[in-house]
Amino acid sequence: MDIFAPLLREALWAPLAIVCLSLVLGPVLAAQDLWWLVHVAGGAALGLCYLRASRIALPNVQPAVSYLLAFTAACSTALGWEMLEFTSDQLFGTALQEGLLDTMSDLMLGVAGAAGYLAWHALIANQNS
Repeated sequence: MDIFAPLLREALWAPLAIVCLSLVLGPVLAAQDLWWLVHVAGGAALGLCYLRASRIALPNVQPAVSYLLAFTAACSTALGWEMLEFTSDQLFGTALQEGLLDTMSDLMLGVAGAAGYLAWHALIANQNS
């Protein structure tokens, strides 16, 4: 079964949209110091993406497992992103990370976005069942 098309249509669009918006709106976000919003929205988009992906790839899994997989995958992706920023800074001399406070707040905001979206989704799903 080909799952790439449903993944792209139903799951991958959300984090890709956040990345594209942050690239387009980068100067505005930097001028208004709104990067925190990108990290919260990115975490929520990752939560949505991985929740939908888990339900596409594993349709018979219990909902609690889908939420747990989505949350851990979103956290792991946020960590991977920060690791890529660190690697870019070290290898290419970029200045993507501004120190420990910047990195930790980016991670915490991404985790909060994922947790917030997944909690909201679980509450809505519970109300509708």
